[in-house]
Amino acid sequence: MSKIDLSFDYSKYNFRDIVEYEILLPKGLNEEIVREISRIKNEPSWMEEFRVKSFKLFMEKPMPTWGVDLSKLRLDDIHYYAKPTSKKGRSWDEVPEYIKRTFERLGIPEAERKFLAGVGGQYDSEVVYHNLRKELEKQGVIFVDTDTAVREYPEIVKKYFGTVVPPNDNKFAALNSAVWSGGSFIYVPEGVKVEMPLQAYFRINAQNVGQFERTLIIAEPYSEVQYIEGCLPPGEKVSLGDSWINIETIKPGDYVVTHRGTLAKVKLVMTRNYKGDMYKITPISPFNSFSLTEEHPVLAIKREWVMKKRKIRKEGWLPEVDSRKLKNTKPEFIPVRDLKKGDFLIFPKIKNQIINSSNLSDEEIEFLGFYAAEGSAYYHKKLKQFVVSLSFSEREKENIERVKFLIEKISGKKAILVRDKKKHSINVVVYSKPLYDLCLRHCGKLAKEKRLSPEILNLPKEKLEKFFWAYFKGDGNLCIKNGKSKLYRVATASINLAIQLQEILAKIGIFASIQERKGGKDKILGREIKRKNQYIVAFTYPKKWSEVRETEEYYIVPIKKIEKFEYEGPVFNLEVERDNSYLVKGFAVHNCTAPIYLSHSLHSAVVEIIAKKGAKVRYTTIQNWSIDVYNLVTKRAHAYEEARVEWVDANIGSKATMKYPSVYLLGKYASAEIISVAFAGKGQHQDTGGKVIHLAPYTSSRITSKSISKDGGRTTYRGLLHVAKGARGVKASVRCDALLLDEYSKTDTYPYVEILEDDATVTHEATVGKISEDQLFYLMSRGIPEVEALNMIVLGFFEPFIKELPMEYAVEMNRLLRLEMTGSVG
Repeated sequence: MSKIDLSFDYSKYNFRDIVEYEILLPKGLNEEIVREISRIKNEPSWMEEFRVKSFKLFMEKPMPTWGVDLSKLRLDDIHYYAKPTSKKGRSWDEVPEYIKRTFERLGIPEAERKFLAGVGGQYDSEVVYHNLRKELEKQGVIFVDTDTAVREYPEIVKKYFGTVVPPNDNKFAALNSAVWSGGSFIYVPEGVKVEMPLQAYFRINAQNVGQFERTLIIAEPYSEVQYIEGCLPPGEKVSLGDSWINIETIKPGDYVVTHRGTLAKVKLVMTRNYKGDMYKITPISPFNSFSLTEEHPVLAIKREWVMKKRKIRKEGWLPEVDSRKLKNTKPEFIPVRDLKKGDFLIFPKIKNQIINSSNLSDEEIEFLGFYAAEGSAYYHKKLKQFVVSLSFSEREKENIERVKFLIEKISGKKAILVRDKKKHSINVVVYSKPLYDLCLRHCGKLAKEKRLSPEILNLPKEKLEKFFWAYFKGDGNLCIKNGKSKLYRVATASINLAIQLQEILAKIGIFASIQERKGGKDKILGREIKRKNQYIVAFTYPKKWSEVRETEEYYIVPIKKIEKFEYEGPVFNLEVERDNSYLVKGFAVHNCTAPIYLSHSLHSAVVEIIAKKGAKVRYTTIQNWSIDVYNLVTKRAHAYEEARVEWVDANIGSKATMKYPSVYLLGKYASAEIISVAFAGKGQHQDTGGKVIHLAPYTSSRITSKSISKDGGRTTYRGLLHVAKGARGVKASVRCDALLLDEYSKTDTYPYVEILEDDATVTHEATVGKISEDQLFYLMSRGIPEVEALNMIVLGFFEPFIKELPMEYAVEMNRLLRLEMTGSVG
C-alpha cells in the first residue's frame, strides 16, 4: 500500500514584509529595555513599576524543564519591542498600505474585518487598527487595545490587571508582564449581551521578534461576550444543483452547489437561536430574494468600485457604472449589512456534473421539451393502457403536427388527435409504455410536481437550447413593449421546474427572472377558467436584461431592494467542503470566516478573564503559527456564582506549544468547559490541555481533548482537575482521545485528578488509536480511493468533537482542520 502524504505547506504563510520600523529595540532583555518600553508608551508610573517587578521575577524563575523542549529557545536573541507605525487607524482606510497587504495575504481581507462587530489588528508589538461598532459603544461596551485602556481607563485596568494571572505564576507570565504590548481590553457592563464578534488578529513580521499581547476581559454580572457567525432562517432555499430545498432539511453528506458552480459535500449543519436584525435582499428577480443575519457574507461587487470616472447626467444609476470594469472586478464576500441598493450580487452558472453521458436523441430532447410544458402521463384503468397526452390550443397547428411527428418517430405508434370543442383544444395522445417511462424518468408526471432529470440538466448547451425552445413553443408567449423590447415568458405550476428553467437559461447565456403569479379566475377565448398558482420565468431575447452583466462563470445581478426586519427564532448555517460557500436562491453566500495567524520566534501571551455573577464568556483561539514559533501562553479565568466560562482552543501550527486554559470556579453553580484540538506534524510538539479548579459547591466542568500526530510529531495532554474540600455536589468529566497516523509519531497523557471532597462525581476517559491498513483496505474495497479513505478516517475522528461545539466554534475549527488535513492529502 502506498504512503499517503498528509503534510501541510506552511510556506504560503512564511513571508516577511520589508518594513522600516520606527522603533526596533536591540535584542536581549534588561531593566533599561523594560523601562524604555514603558516610556515609549507614555505609561503611568504604576505600570512601569509593575513591569520592573515582573522583570525581576522573570530573571529569578528557572526555565521549565517539563513539557516541550525549550533548550533551543534563545531569549537573548529576541527583539522584545518593534514598532512599525505610530499611526493607529479606526477605519481600514487609515491603516498603512504594507500592513493592509500583510493581513490580506494572511487570508483576512477587508470584508472579514467588516464582518466583525469589533476588530483589532496587531502588527509586531503595536496595535495598528482598532474599531468598535457604535451601537456597542452606546451600551457602554469597551473594546480597545490594552495600551489605550491603560491610558483611558486606568482605574478599571489597575483594579484587575494581573489579578487572575499574577507575574509570579510562571516564568513566561512574568516575561509577558514585563514586556507586554498590545492585546485587547474588553469591558461589558452589567446585563449587556454582546452577540456580535469581538476578535483580534496578530502578526509578527520582523525576524527574531517576540509578541507579548495582553488580553483582559471583564464581564459584569449577567453580561455575555461571545463570538457568533452569520446564519439563515428556516425556509431559505439552498441549491442542490437540480432543485432548491429548505436549509433546515439539509443533512451532513448532502451535496450543495458552491459559488464556483460545482457540487461539494456538506460537512456540518449548524443551528442556534437568534434574536436580532435580519436582512432581506431582493435582486432583479423578486422570487430569488433571500434573508440572512446582518453579518453573513454575500458574494458581491460594490457599485462604488465600478463607477465611471466622469459623472453621467442621465436618470437612473446604471449609466454611471463602467460595464467593462464591472465584468473585470473580482467579487468579494461582503457582510449583508454593508450592502445597499445598486450593489451587485453573483449568480453562478451551475457547471455540468455529467459530461456527454446522454443517450437521448435530438427528437427525444425536443419531444421532452414539449411534454414538460404541455404533457401528462397516466395509466388508463379501463383501457389498461399507459397514456401520454399533450394539450394544445386548436390554433397551434404547427406544434400539433410537430408533436404528432415526434411521437410517431420515437414510439413507432400512431398518435391520435382528440378535439375538445368546449375548451377549443386538441390533445395529441398515444398509448405507449416506453414513451410513458421516458416522460416520467426525465420530466415527472403531474403539473405541480414536474422536474427535470440530471440527464436533461447536464446536456450540452446546443441540446439545452433545443429542449428549452420546444418548451417555449408549448407554454411560452412573447410580449412586445413599446414596439421594441421583447419579453419572453414561460409558465409552470412546478416551483422546481421554474428553478431548473432559470438554470438552463443561465447555461445557454440568458439570465431569467422568476415571478410568482397567484391563482384566480381568468378568461381564455371567452371561457372562464380557474387558474392555479403559477411561476413565470421571464427574459429578454436576444438581448439580456439591461441591468445584468455576464461573465464566463456567473451573472452580475443588481440589488433592487434591501429591507431590515426583526427576527427571533432558529437560524442555520452549513459547513461545506473546499469552497466554504453555498447558493441561496441561486446567489452565492459564504459560511464563515476563519482567521489564520502567522508569527516567527516567540509568542508568549497572557489572557485574563473575570466572569462575575451570572456572566457568560466564550473565548476561542484558532492558531496556525509558522513552524519556528515557540507558543508559550498562559490563559486563565475566574468564574463567580452562576457564571460560565468556555475556552475553545485549537493548536495547529508552531514548533512547540505549551498552553493549558484554566478556570477557577469561585462561586456556587459556576461552570466551565474547555475544548481543545491539537495537530502535530514533523518537528512539532503540542503540549496542551486544560485545568479546572473547583473551589465552590455545586460547580460543574467538562474538559474534552482531541489530538492527531503524524510524521513523527508529538501531542501531549496535560490537565488538572481539582476539587477542594467543601466543594460539595461537584460534577466534572475529562475525556482525551488521540490518533496516531504512523508508527513514528507519539502521544502522551498526564491527567492529574485531585479530589479532596467525598461528595463529588468525577469521570475520566482516555483512548489512543492508529489508522490500520485493514481500515484503509476495508474502505478501498468499497470503491473509495486511498486518499479519500484516509481523509474520511481522520475527519471522522474529529466529527464527534465538532458536533459538540457551539456553532460559532465549529465553523472556525472545521475550516482550519480541513486546511491542515483535507486540503493537504494526496
